[in-house]
Amino acid sequence: MAFMNASNFTMGDAQFNTIANQTNINQPTSFDSPDALRMLLNHSAINAMADSPAVSYEPTCHPGTRKVVTGHIMAWARDPKADPILWLSGPAGAGKSCIQRTIVQSCIAEGLFLAYFFFSVKQPETNTQTRFIATLAAQLAENIPGVRWYIERAIKMDSRILTKTLESQVEGLIFGPLQELDGSISNRLKKLFWRIVMALGAYRVDPDEPWTKANVIVIDGLDECVNEKEQAHILLVIHSLAANPHFPFRFAIASRPEYAIRTAFSSSPLSNDTITLRLEDYEADEDLRRFLKAQFSRLKSDHPASKSIPTGWPSPEDEAALVTKASRQFVYVSVVMKHLANPRRNPMLELQYILGHRPSANDIKSNPFAELDVLYNRILHPPDIETSLLRSILHSIIHDKPGGPMFTVEDLDILYGLAPGTTSSTLVDLHSVLKFSLPQLRPTFYHKSFEDFLISHSRAGDLYQSADQTHVHLTLAYYELGRQRQAGVAVTSRNVWDLSQLTISHACSVSDWSLFEREFTRDTLPAFIDSVIQYHITTPYGADIEAREGYSLRLNSYSRRYHSFCLTSLSVMSTYAYGEPPDATEWSNVGLAPPAMVDTSSKAGCGCTESVDA
Repeated sequence: MAFMNASNFTMGDAQFNTIANQTNINQPTSFDSPDALRMLLNHSAINAMADSPAVSYEPTCHPGTRKVVTGHIMAWARDPKADPILWLSGPAGAGKSCIQRTIVQSCIAEGLFLAYFFFSVKQPETNTQTRFIATLAAQLAENIPGVRWYIERAIKMDSRILTKTLESQVEGLIFGPLQELDGSISNRLKKLFWRIVMALGAYRVDPDEPWTKANVIVIDGLDECVNEKEQAHILLVIHSLAANPHFPFRFAIASRPEYAIRTAFSSSPLSNDTITLRLEDYEADEDLRRFLKAQFSRLKSDHPASKSIPTGWPSPEDEAALVTKASRQFVYVSVVMKHLANPRRNPMLELQYILGHRPSANDIKSNPFAELDVLYNRILHPPDIETSLLRSILHSIIHDKPGGPMFTVEDLDILYGLAPGTTSSTLVDLHSVLKFSLPQLRPTFYHKSFEDFLISHSRAGDLYQSADQTHVHLTLAYYELGRQRQAGVAVTSRNVWDLSQLTISHACSVSDWSLFEREFTRDTLPAFIDSVIQYHITTPYGADIEAREGYSLRLNSYSRRYHSFCLTSLSVMSTYAYGEPPDATEWSNVGLAPPAMVDTSSKAGCGCTESVDA
């Protein structure tokens, strides 16, 4: 044979190296791949990947639980003839995310895993469709041998590919590179190599088997993509990937059965290619009992009051009562056990309270989370709690703006003018619903069901606060910090805060502008309106025009009713957004002094601009 005993040679675009009797086929690397890869990662949602810190430390299914449903999903994953899409539907708190993370681990162990995307409302990069395809492409580059070079070349050849539509990204970053890889000289030679090996009887491998065994892509929390139209769009894009006959991607998707999602799955083309598993159809009581037994055993050995806890506590009847209260919601028993583990509380008395308090029959009938709501209310009303302060802190965590400071407990003290340590003391008994990310102690919610509770007036009661009220409070807090910073006061050790932008960002989110009049005196309000207008005037061209227009519309509406001088000012500002800044005459015509034009590029994060009237 022509290639007998040959090694370490090059043919076309492929290089063959023999190391320890194993032939490796490598692609050329003439492109500056680090730059292309960096661009791809910069447009990806790193925290949506399975091995990211945001996901990898999250819990999987408790050992010995959820075996039936995970078994069904893995049987689907192993069957190449099954429908290419599986939808795991279930209500909030049923354990969908734990199941999906368990499926990822199982697929990795069996060589089936290809990619993962975890949607989450907590972060701007994971609550929209924008980074979805780029994130999948980055994982394909890592997990499919040989394709990385073609993806990097696609980015080099089309520098705008990462900002185009999802459909264009699918073609440019996934189908195109995979087609090139499949038709490459190296791939054809690899198939020829295996045919020769098979002919010699050394291996039983089909060289024309599917392009890769690893083809399962796991999608979790699709309902946490905040735009319903994007949810439906993502599903259509997923179908285009799954329906391609040459590259048979398999998608395991988990979500709540929200309207846009269930409508898409029940309609063509998705309905023809999807297997639906309803988590409500699976028995969960035995899994809940198994989880509770393990957690109670740990609590009795770890709690400071462990020596006073009887051996037979809790009774089988108490465990059964908790299972009944949970109503197949794993989040319920998880929160109960975290709450009982509080070292500042007597777990026996707390369990007695939880078991002894039940919602009314009407509440149970109208609200499937009635038992969970009773539990949340118990946790959120510890002795001596200042409810108004707790309400402000919790809703500030919910409405922390994308690109904002990502509040730490220290930040919240500074923002609301509290004595150092006040936020930590206020949240000290809430470890069953809050987790604190190290090293800076950033409080976030364990589960979205807790946020759902807080933003519902009927469920949260005295802890409810409207989004408008929260944005007004944050607007005023950032505005006051900006005034202090302008006066030379060191308001925070983290000077990266752009207080002007945060003030305006929250102000833009308020739909009822009359709330500002209630918070400001009539003398102060015009100064505030003037300050935010002048911030925009002094911001150089190049800012997000779309965001600026949205702000203009809302401020315009407010100024029509309260401050007519703002209306003309906004008109001048709109002109500047697309052209040259107004001159002194234009400002004089609207009765305002021209602002001091500042170079914001040299004052990034300095707080309110010099033109703000303090």
